[in-house]
Amino acid sequence: MKNNQKQKILYIGNESLQNAAFTRVICSELNLEPITHINFIESENKPTLVLIDLTTDESELNQLKLKLEENPTLCMVILLNVKPDTEYSDFLSWPSVVGTFKASDSLEFLVTGIKRMIQGEIWISRELSTQLIHHFRGYHEKKRLIIGELTARQKQILKMILDGHSNTDISISLSISPMTAKTHVYNIYKKINVKNRAQATQWANKYLLD
Repeated sequence: MKNNQKQKILYIGNESLQNAAFTRVICSELNLEPITHINFIESENKPTLVLIDLTTDESELNQLKLKLEENPTLCMVILLNVKPDTEYSDFLSWPSVVGTFKASDSLEFLVTGIKRMIQGEIWISRELSTQLIHHFRGYHEKKRLIIGELTARQKQILKMILDGHSNTDISISLSISPMTAKTHVYNIYKKINVKNRAQATQWANKYLLD
C-alpha cells in the first residue's frame, strides 16, 4: 500500500440511514476510505479502523471478535455505544482496541477521538484509565510476589518446562536423578497452583516472559 492511499474504515452495527450518514461524515472529515465487510480487510501499511457498535446482536459480536482475533495487527478496533458499567470489561475482551465511545458522546467528540487514534493515541475515559492502572498494578504485584517465591532452581526448571523439556531431559541437563527432577516439578506445580505441564507452560508464558 502506498503511503498516499487512504486509510480504510469499516463500520459494524445496525444498518440505518443515521449510521450510514455517520460513516460518511467520519470518512469525509478524516479522509478515510469505507469498506463494507470484514473480509475486505487486507494486510497493508496502515491498519483498518473497525468501528463496532456494541448495540449489535450479541451472537454477531462474538463471531466478529473471533474473526478479529485471527489477525489482530490488521485492525484498530474502536468500540461505540459502550455502557459505563461495562466499559472496563469490553475494553479488555476485544482485540486491538484503541478507543471507546459512549452513546452520549457527540459526533465532534468522535471525530476528534478517531483522529487522535489514527495518530497513535489511546482514546478512553478517565474512569477507564483509572481502572486499567489499578488492574495492571495488581497484575505486576501478583507476578512479583509469585516469582519471588520460586527458588533459582525452580525458575530454571520452569523455563525448561516452557521449552518443552521432559523430566528425563531435565534430570540429564541438571545432572540430577529422575526422581529429584520429578520432585522439583511437583513442588513447582504446588507453588504456582497448577495441576499439569500444560498449565505450568501457560503460567510460565504469562509470568516469566512478560
